[in-house]
Amino acid sequence: MYVVELDRPWIEAPFESPFQIEGFTVRTDEELEKVQSICRYVYIDPDLGTPAKRHLVDGDQHADASKVVTSMPSESWSAEVYKDQVTLQEEVPAAQAVLDDTESLYEKIISDLGADSQSDAPAVRKVVTGLVGSVVRNPEALSWLVSLKQKDEGMYVHAISTAVLALTVGRFLGLPKDRLQVLGTSALLQDIGKTAVPTEILNKESSLTEDERQSIQEHVDASVDMLEKSRNFDIEVIHTVRLHHERFDGSGYPQKLSKGQIPLLASLCGIADCYQAGISARPYRDAKTSFQVLMELYAERDIAFPAGIIEQFIQCVGIFPIGGFVKLNTMEIGIIVRRNQIQQLKPQVMILIDANGNRIEDPQTVDLTTQYLGSGQMSRLVSTVVDPAHYNLDPSEFFL
Repeated sequence: MYVVELDRPWIEAPFESPFQIEGFTVRTDEELEKVQSICRYVYIDPDLGTPAKRHLVDGDQHADASKVVTSMPSESWSAEVYKDQVTLQEEVPAAQAVLDDTESLYEKIISDLGADSQSDAPAVRKVVTGLVGSVVRNPEALSWLVSLKQKDEGMYVHAISTAVLALTVGRFLGLPKDRLQVLGTSALLQDIGKTAVPTEILNKESSLTEDERQSIQEHVDASVDMLEKSRNFDIEVIHTVRLHHERFDGSGYPQKLSKGQIPLLASLCGIADCYQAGISARPYRDAKTSFQVLMELYAERDIAFPAGIIEQFIQCVGIFPIGGFVKLNTMEIGIIVRRNQIQQLKPQVMILIDANGNRIEDPQTVDLTTQYLGSGQMSRLVSTVVDPAHYNLDPSEFFL
């Protein structure tokens, strides 16, 4: 059988010859045992090898969310199988419209909270329904749009980015739409309590004191209080917001819950929040690359979050997320315009700068799964992630 993807990042699998990154054929019992010693499961391409009796079709890699975390017996549902209904380009106008509505609403919520007014729960439900609809049709449009705003200032950017990411992972796991609605609402509103935390603490560049750390942790209770005062938010949304900072090993807050005590939706909100915080610049550190954050999360398996959730999160986000800038082994610079869920090291890349460092006036998109440099030469591969600012590149300039 031809293996095209593992249950963990390739970099974490110490395969040696005859195996190679980005696919290999298992032909002997010895090779099979070697794979079994490292992986619990793998993905195969039945067109490139002998098909298994049971395998996913059409390149789909979705997991039944009710089975990702086996320690949550109270959570059970039938997973949906989502397929893209429209292309990325077709979804962009609708995604932009719902994103604009979400930004306006979030700014109004923060303003209302400052004036001690109640949040407009029906309006929140409406915009989250829009976010869910866009993600279900094609998740990449919203993912790219929010990535363009990543360097903007403002709490609303983090909140919306976290909500979009949580919904994208929820769709990947096959969560039904009603579950996605709760997940998106929770992720969007989980940090509104930070409006009660002094700005000088949130933006402090040096280490926090114990009192300051406690002040930040109290934003969870503040968020819950704000939502409860509204009296219009679903109790499950409030419960998810209350628990999104709890951690698998009991090190979270405010209740120090652990393992099966933490609902799946709360864990999804928490991991989306951690990822978005990691790839964003903070007063006390620079932004990290997506790859760095994913590796940090992978090291936290069954510590911060259940291993199953982290592994599926990495599968969904991809090693090279859409909108990221990369250098190829040919020294060319490009931007990721589409992920490849099967062979994650071979996305579709728009080449912006050639091997000699010259800007390309009419950039072309290449699919690294089919790109070859010529007879006897190696195929194009992503070499490393790069900062577009180092090459005077503006991400928004190359959108679509």
